[in-house]
Formats: sequence, C-alpha cells, structure tokens
Amino acid sequence: MIETLVRGNLPRLQKFYDRCPNSARNMLTSARGWSLTRIRYAPETFAILRELRAHESWSVEEIAAHQLRALRKILEHARLTVPFYSGYPRADIKSLEELRRLPVLTRGTVLENQERLLSRSTPPRERIRAGTTGTTGANLMVTFNKELARDNWAFTLRQWAWAGVEPRAPRVTFYGARIVPSRRARPPYWTHNALERQILASIFHLSEKAAGSYLDFLRKQRGKILEGFPSVLGILADFALARGEPIPMRVVFTSGEPVYPSTRARIEEAFQARVFDTYGMTEYCGLVQECERGGMHVAPEYGYLEILNERDEPARTGEEGHLVWTGFLNRAMPLVRYRIGDRGRWQGGACPCGRAFPLVVPTITRESDILRCPDGRIYSPRALNQLLKESHSLRFCQFVHQSRERVVVRGVPGSGRAAEEVAEIRARLEELLGPRMQVIVELAPEPLSRPGGKIPLVVNGAL
Repeated sequence: MIETLVRGNLPRLQKFYDRCPNSARNMLTSARGWSLTRIRYAPETFAILRELRAHESWSVEEIAAHQLRALRKILEHARLTVPFYSGYPRADIKSLEELRRLPVLTRGTVLENQERLLSRSTPPRERIRAGTTGTTGANLMVTFNKELARDNWAFTLRQWAWAGVEPRAPRVTFYGARIVPSRRARPPYWTHNALERQILASIFHLSEKAAGSYLDFLRKQRGKILEGFPSVLGILADFALARGEPIPMRVVFTSGEPVYPSTRARIEEAFQARVFDTYGMTEYCGLVQECERGGMHVAPEYGYLEILNERDEPARTGEEGHLVWTGFLNRAMPLVRYRIGDRGRWQGGACPCGRAFPLVVPTITRESDILRCPDGRIYSPRALNQLLKESHSLRFCQFVHQSRERVVVRGVPGSGRAAEEVAEIRARLEELLGPRMQVIVELAPEPLSRPGGKIPLVVNGAL
C-alpha cells in the first residue's frame, strides 16, 4: 500500500523532496494526495458518512445501546487477537459502567508495550504507523490501517456538513507537514494537492519579514476553507489585524491543540469566519467535534469516553478529570481504558443543535508559549512539536527560550537512548533556527510545569 510505504520512509523521502524544485514538489504533493484521495473519497467513505448523518437523530438511550454493543465487540477482538489483552476476561459486560472492572492504561504502559498492543488480525504489510508526542513530548508510535483512515475521514466530512461545507471544497491547510525546505528564504512557502483542491502552507517560515507574503497568498485564497493549528492561525490573524486588513474566508477548522477564547476571537475577527474546533488524537481512540451551535460533542460511534478523578472514579458533571478513552475503530492497535494525558469535564444540559451526543469540554495539559527568533521568525508550539516525532526514549521534552539568542532542549529521560535523542533533537532545532540561535541540551528529572500542572512545550524565560 502506497501510504504504508510513504509513512515508513518519511525521513528519506523528505530529503529527496527538499532537493526538488517547486514544480516537482507540487507534483509529489499531488501524488501523495492521489493516494489519500483513494481512501478518503472511496464509495465506502460516503456510505459511512450517510450512516453517521442518520445517527444525529439518536436518543440518549440509542447512543448508550450502540456504545455497549461496540464495547463488547472491540473488547472481544482485543482479547482474542492482541497479546497484551490475552488475560482479559470475556466481553460479557451488561452495562457501560461495568467497563470499570478493567484496568486503566497509562501512556507509559502503552509506550512500553507498543508491539504487544498490535493485533494479529492486521497483517504487517497493511499496517500504517504514525508518531504522536501527545501532551508530554514523549513519542508514541501508533498503528492503524487504511480502513481506519477512511472511517476517520467520514467523521471529518460529517463535521464539514455541520459547517455547511461539501466534500472536496477548496481549502488552505496550515498543519505540520514539511512542505518547503527549512532554509527557504522567499515564497512560495506552500505547495498544491490538486486532486483534493488543497493548498498546504508551511508553518515553519512564519516571520514578520514573511508576513506580507503570507497575507498576499491568503488574499488570493479568500473565500476558501482555512484549517490549521490554532496557535499558527493565531499568528496569521495577528499579522492581518496589525495591518488592519482582515481576509474573509469561508470557515475555519482548528485542531491539534486548544483554541483558547482570545485566540478564537482573533482568528474569527481576522478571517471573518466561524471557527469549528476538533479534539482528536493520533491514537484514534476518541473524537470530540464542535457543532454549528458551539457544542463540543463526543462522537459516540468513535469511542467511549470516561472522565475520571485522581482515584480513577467517575468525575461529576462540571468537575475536571482525566480523559480515559476506549476506541471502537482502531482494530490494528485497540486501546482499552487509555488515559491519554489530557483532561476535561462533562458539560451538562442539552445542545441547541438538537443532537444528543454527549457534551464535553476538553482541556489540554500542555499550555505553551511561542518562540520568537532574533531575526523575526515565529514558531508555534506545534511547529516545534514536529521535531520530536522521531524520539522514543523521552518521557518529556521542552524548549526553554532562556534569552534572546539561547534555547535549551530540556529532556526528561525515559530509557537508555535519552541523551542521544536529545542531541538529535538539538541538531534538528539548530537546522531549523539557524546559526544565530545558540541551542544547548539538558537532561532533567522532571518537566517544568505551570500552576495547575500544565506542562508547556515552549517556555519563554523561567517558570
């Protein structure tokens, strides 16, 4: 499968891609888009989408019944095909509450048992692997298959429908792909995926100097969908608002990190469009999506969510607790009662949209600063987060901007290769930031944290 080969050889392919001229990079981006399009817009995807739309009329009782059936199914699949769960009891639970008889998995447990969590039902040649640093900076390799990629896209299309957007609508994307060489000093800072009518823009070249180029580019795309990390779109919004030049877009989709009220307000003012937020994860065990009335809904077909307090007991409505997910869709690497490291709280009441899907307010443990270089370049935490994707030996990793031209890569070891991996991260950061920024490394016993336990990825000065 093409997508399996691409993801398995990303570092080597990235070096080849970076050496190509702009025209060739556009062709390669579209070629990758062709592979993804075959998954995303297959007839099966639209059949799933029609089914998902029909579920929007479910009652609370129908949602609970569906989730109980899905839990029994994934628990039995996990017990029979995944070595890690071989000692689990038969999936004969009579109610959702009975799930609490099973242990809670921590991220550390999953990190230590990544291979034992793979299902024998998915042949190695069909496995797609992706890394996630989550909220801790510790990289976890997640395995899934093309069926899950298709299912996941159907959920994306359902939220698009809530926003009045049709499939394949033109969009501009600001996520973490390295689509332009890091040392490029002039536009274009973007590339084209022709088959999906998508333009992917670099989040690694934002600066005061490049602000005009980015804004000129966005003006030419006015009226399209805008999607990206909230912190990145917030930087772009600041560029536009500082010049008094809002750029109307059709709708804005955010994901990958929290969208705080002040950031949402700046984005909506700058781009004259409504923000629809999504909380998801590379582990593919849960999904929360914002509807047209502002409710953050758990997708009940995607996974089962528990919110637990420090004693692993159910949190009351309005009480913040740990998000613990049991995924229904990822049969290649099922996760049962997985405490992902994020927090949230149930929101009481009914959503004005009329859907009975549960309402939740997710709160992320990593609240981060932005790194500003002496030459005016600006890096969101999600841009720097990409540098950690190949790390497997760190429990935490942070970037501490101690002074104008000095950054510390601060790693908390998790295994024997921690020192080597921190040095590798330093080398990648030096390549990104250039010679004017001094980068040093430091190993520490614990991460720096803010009041309330929030762990930032980027720290400006001392906490």
